[in-house]
Amino acid sequence: MQVFDNLYFVGTGGVASWALKTSEGLILIDALNNDGEAERYIDVGLRKLGLDPADIRYLLITHGHGDHYGGQAYLVEKFKPRVVMSEQDWLELEKPKLEFSSPRWGQPPKRDMAVNDSDLLILGDTRVQLYVTPGHTPGTLSLIFSVFDQGIEHKAALWGGTGLNFGPDRQRILTYSASAERFRVLAKEQGVDIFMSNHPARDGARERMPLLKQRQPGEPHPFVAEPADVQGAFELLRDCSYAQALKL
Repeated sequence: MQVFDNLYFVGTGGVASWALKTSEGLILIDALNNDGEAERYIDVGLRKLGLDPADIRYLLITHGHGDHYGGQAYLVEKFKPRVVMSEQDWLELEKPKLEFSSPRWGQPPKRDMAVNDSDLLILGDTRVQLYVTPGHTPGTLSLIFSVFDQGIEHKAALWGGTGLNFGPDRQRILTYSASAERFRVLAKEQGVDIFMSNHPARDGARERMPLLKQRQPGEPHPFVAEPADVQGAFELLRDCSYAQALKL
């Protein structure tokens, strides 16, 4: 589904994949669970939306879990995008044993383009700000970028890794909480009015896309929120994770 003038959803009900259209091609954010999903939802999905998957210039992987990189082999072999991930998570994927694995997931990518905190990914007229927000993985990337609704600019913040699925590691949970607070401040400084995740159940995308289809002229965009509400989302991530650390 086209969600903004320059942003398209090509994921599933469980995992997101977003295509950001620029003046010089596409930036694809995450690759779903496996090659079959990449073909069915990303390749076919982009074509249904009038986009050419051969225009994917970068595949930006938010973190090193297979539900986000699993379809990369199909995309890399067929369309040859650069694969972008944080240096920390490249190192995680190069370890002899992965922290998480599943038979549903495709193979990890081979090292390509490593980025660090506060780097910019620039393609044509589009700049994606990259922030390393450790916790969910050591090198989770969270993103801030511009989207447009009928030509009106909005700022989106995509939280790159939700959940404390690594167990009762108090220090890591505190790191997660601190990352959420830092990203909250960054979002506030930039006037972010859209909160996004890479799981559609976590940011309301599953409910908002049907509302967008029903949107009438002049009605507000269902993905756009008051900046204070976006702040509330990051406060929730910060405080609930901190509460888990206190519990431990």
